[in-house]
Amino acid sequence: MTLEGLYSTEAFSFDGQTIDSVLVLDISHWLFQVHFPGKPIVPGAVLLGIGADLCGKALGKKMRVVKVSDARFKVAVEPSVAEKLAVSIALGEDGGKFKAKISYSILRTEEKISAASVTAILEECCSDVCLVIPFYNNPDTVNNVITSVMAAGYPVIAVNDGSTDGKSLDQARLAGPSALVSYEKNRGKGYAIRQGFRKALQLGFKYAVVFDADGQHTISGAKSLIDKSLSLEEKQREKTIIVGSRSKRGADSGGKFANNFSNFWLTVQTGRKVGDTQSGLRLYPLEKICRTRFLGNRYEFETEVLVRMAWRGFRLLEVPVDVVYPEDRVTHFRRGADFTRISLMNTFLTGGALVYGYPRMLYHKIFG
Repeated sequence: MTLEGLYSTEAFSFDGQTIDSVLVLDISHWLFQVHFPGKPIVPGAVLLGIGADLCGKALGKKMRVVKVSDARFKVAVEPSVAEKLAVSIALGEDGGKFKAKISYSILRTEEKISAASVTAILEECCSDVCLVIPFYNNPDTVNNVITSVMAAGYPVIAVNDGSTDGKSLDQARLAGPSALVSYEKNRGKGYAIRQGFRKALQLGFKYAVVFDADGQHTISGAKSLIDKSLSLEEKQREKTIIVGSRSKRGADSGGKFANNFSNFWLTVQTGRKVGDTQSGLRLYPLEKICRTRFLGNRYEFETEVLVRMAWRGFRLLEVPVDVVYPEDRVTHFRRGADFTRISLMNTFLTGGALVYGYPRMLYHKIFG
């Protein structure tokens, strides 16, 4: 959750081991208009985010929480009642990560009330990566997905692809993503992803992980892609798409057939082998992709982007990831219409490979 404008710092000190700060909460912040309106409180996850913020300020790094223990919430922090919030943090190390024992106290005139305490393990964020979460009519999952990702310390660009249910957009706003892109008409997943990429690039991010809003993707899966990207040299990172290869690749034979079908044609069109071309969990470098004009606006975009960027000399890597298929998962993949779109795209790309793709890949192989 973005904390921008939530508080101002009245006092701050760090002696190398202990952080002491006094914060003034802004009652007009949008969070308090949606989180228990009429009697707003600061959620526990937000208190944790404030602690991570202050640790980052002290260390000169952007920090994220990876583990929490000994969480004790004694008194609700109500900005309409609490004049100020005192946060004290004992900072140490734990297995190469930072360990923070954080205590929160409400300050009123001549009164200090202990409100909460928590022990958190933190690590430095990869500041050039965000997660793009497109959504369309996912009212039951989009809030939890965005909130979970933000709580894990990753910036989120949420994209409302013309939801019509009257709830999804409100649920996404309530989760408080780093940025929210929204438009009225449903344009398709591929279009939504590209709008998220453009917004991410405007905000200074260089890479984005596409993360589905239906609850099937996991934070650990996204982290695996990011870790793989960080293991590459920067020049390699800039020209590598990383695909999350699912350990469970479909709940039925139709899904497996479509995936095998797509895998086969990718090899024909690029000479590359990818075992799970229909996985939506992917990490993309943004700059060159945002400068490319694509034809597909729906699910066929996920086929087109792999092939066309491979033609431009991009590497396609795979990382194993776990996925979850909830029984009530909402999918908007239409087997007839979307499979036809993917088939037509593959027809176009196969012809394009002969006259453009393979010559272009040969050029990149020779000249880099």
